[in-house]
Amino acid sequence: MSSGSHVDVVVVGAGVVGAATAQHLARRGLSVVVVDRAPGIGGGCSYANAAILAPHHVTPLATPALLREAPAQMVRQPPAVRVAPSPRLAPWLGALAMSAVTRGKDGAQLRDLAVQSTRLHRRLAAEGHSPSLRKTGALDVYLRAGRRRQPLSAEQLREREPALGPAVVGGAHDAEEWTVESRSFVAAMLDDAREHGARVEFAAAVEELIVDGGRVRGVRLADGTISAQHVVLAAGMGSVPLAARAGVSIPLRGGRGYVIDLARQGGGPTIPVRVKENRVVVTPLADRTRVSGAIEFGREGAPLDPRRADGLREVAAQALPVLRDAEVIDRWAGERPCAPDGVPVIGPSGSVANLVVATGHGMWGLILAPVTAQLVGQVVTDPAASVPAWLSPDRFAGPLREGLARLTALDAQRYAVPSVRLPRAPEPRPGEDL
Repeated sequence: MSSGSHVDVVVVGAGVVGAATAQHLARRGLSVVVVDRAPGIGGGCSYANAAILAPHHVTPLATPALLREAPAQMVRQPPAVRVAPSPRLAPWLGALAMSAVTRGKDGAQLRDLAVQSTRLHRRLAAEGHSPSLRKTGALDVYLRAGRRRQPLSAEQLREREPALGPAVVGGAHDAEEWTVESRSFVAAMLDDAREHGARVEFAAAVEELIVDGGRVRGVRLADGTISAQHVVLAAGMGSVPLAARAGVSIPLRGGRGYVIDLARQGGGPTIPVRVKENRVVVTPLADRTRVSGAIEFGREGAPLDPRRADGLREVAAQALPVLRDAEVIDRWAGERPCAPDGVPVIGPSGSVANLVVATGHGMWGLILAPVTAQLVGQVVTDPAASVPAWLSPDRFAGPLREGLARLTALDAQRYAVPSVRLPRAPEPRPGEDL
C-alpha cells in the first residue's frame, strides 16, 4: 500500500456490513477503499452464520425475555447460553441486564429495520447482486409439549418437512423467510463495489486511525497510510481497539456462536428448521446442511471447542434424525460483536468528525447489512443527516460507560476468531422466488 493515496471513504472491515457499505457508497459515486486484516473473504464473523433472513424474529439481545429465559438456557444440555466467570465481564453483563429492563422499546424499531433491510436484500438479488438468496420459509419446532402456543401439529409440520422425526410435537411455519449464504453475499457486494471503482485490500491490518484536529484523516497500515475524507469502522470486534485509540468508546463483547456444517444427503431437510427450546437452527444450503446456535460470553480468543459444535448436531438430530450420521465437513466458532444494550452501533461519532461506526450487530449482521449501508451512506454524503439516537455510538458517553468501554477495549486487544475450516466453501446457486 503506497503512502499518500487519498479517497473519499476508507471502510475498515470486509465482512457482510463492510462489504455492503462499500458497495452502496461506490454505487453513489464515491471513491472507496476497503481494508481487512484477513487474507480473504470470511476472516471474521462473516465466515458462517445461520444464513437466514427472518425479519420478524429480529430482537435486541437485551430484552425482558433474556432475563426470564437465560437461566433455563444455561442449564440445558447442551446449554444455549454460557458465561465464563470473569470480573471484567461482570460490568458489561450488568449493563446488559439493566438494558433488558429499560430498553424494550427498541425491539419494534429493530424489527422495522430488519423488514426494511430484507426488502433491500431482495432488491439486490433481483439486480443480480446476491446469487444465493432464495425464499424458503422456515419451521419453528418444539420437542416438548408446553404452554407456548403451537399452531401446527407434528403431522402438519411433517407435511411441510418430511425429514422431521417423531420427537417433534408441534410448531409453526413462517412463509416470509429467506436464506442467503454469507460469503457469497460478501463476494457479490465486493465484486459490485469493484465494478464501481472501489479498491479492496485483504491482508491489510489497520494499525490506527489518523486523527488530527478532532477529525479523522485516514488510516495507518503497516506499509503505509491512506488519506480519506471519511472512515467507516465496520470491523466487528476489531473496531473496539481502533476506536478506543481514537478516543471513542464502544463497549462491545464477543458473543461466541458455533456452526457445524454437514454434507447434504438424501432425505435431509429442504427448508430451515429452528429447534426452539434449544435455540438451534438447521439451514439447508446449496452443498451442505448448516447447524448453528449457542451464545457464549467471556471466551474471546479461546480455542475452538469442537464438542460445542457437535452438541448442536445432537440437538438438531432429535428433530431431524437423518442428520445424526451425516458427514461433518466444517466446524467453526466466531465472536459476534454485542453491545451492552443489545442493538447495533451505527452512525457518526460526535467526538471525532467524519468517523462513522457500523458494528455491534450481534446475531443480525447479515440481515441488517443492507440497511446499515444505507444509513452510513446518508451520513457520509449529507452533513445534515443523522441516525436514530438509539443506534448512535454516542449513546455510550459518560464516565461509567466510558469505564466499561475501557475494559472491553483492553480485552479486545487479544480478540481473535478461532476456527477449523476446510478448504471447500459453499457454492452459491442462483436465487429463486425472490
